[in-house]
Amino acid sequence: MFKLYLDWLMDNWQKAAILVLIYVISSIVPLYSKIEMMDFLLLLAFPLYLIHEIEEYILPGGFTEFFNENLLKVKSDQPIIPIDREVVFWINLIYIWLIIPLFVGFGLHNIKYAAWLPYFFFFQAIAHLAMGIKGGMLINPGIRSSFLLHMPYAVFMIKLLRDQGVIDSPYFNIYAVIGLLFNLLLPIFAKFVILPRYHKRLDKEKSSSE
Repeated sequence: MFKLYLDWLMDNWQKAAILVLIYVISSIVPLYSKIEMMDFLLLLAFPLYLIHEIEEYILPGGFTEFFNENLLKVKSDQPIIPIDREVVFWINLIYIWLIIPLFVGFGLHNIKYAAWLPYFFFFQAIAHLAMGIKGGMLINPGIRSSFLLHMPYAVFMIKLLRDQGVIDSPYFNIYAVIGLLFNLLLPIFAKFVILPRYHKRLDKEKSSSE
């Protein structure tokens, strides 16, 4: 039963994100005039990233194909691919659906726990630009929301952090380092976990066909 549910989630979590986005936004918007601006911005972090995921995987979608074909040079119609539905599901579940809400909650008690979030959003936008240049597809799935939503959100929140004395410099601080490291973990994970898993599955497929 659990395996069937997990399989369903892996195939449909992106669609569920639309309903979750509507619910979360409708719950947050009425709080705008009742809570501090910093708290409101923290609450926006998760739905803003849901919009990003929807762009990557639904409207217009195609991020998995872009990453496999343009960056890893593996055709997406192959039976075994590096970035498959399991990889996409677990990365997004852990990074976005668990870590971001968790640290938003921590940040509501002490903003220093969540001060790295705007930097994560900022560097994530830069990463999409870098991937677009490397993959020969500048307007890639996810880059629109990255620069139209995430970048302004990050800049405004960083300015607020400085105005409130949480950071002295918006450019050089520990939270910027943490935000950058969270972004760098993804390519490191790809190199040392995802690609070895892909090659192992390829070898297993070859040995079974011999």
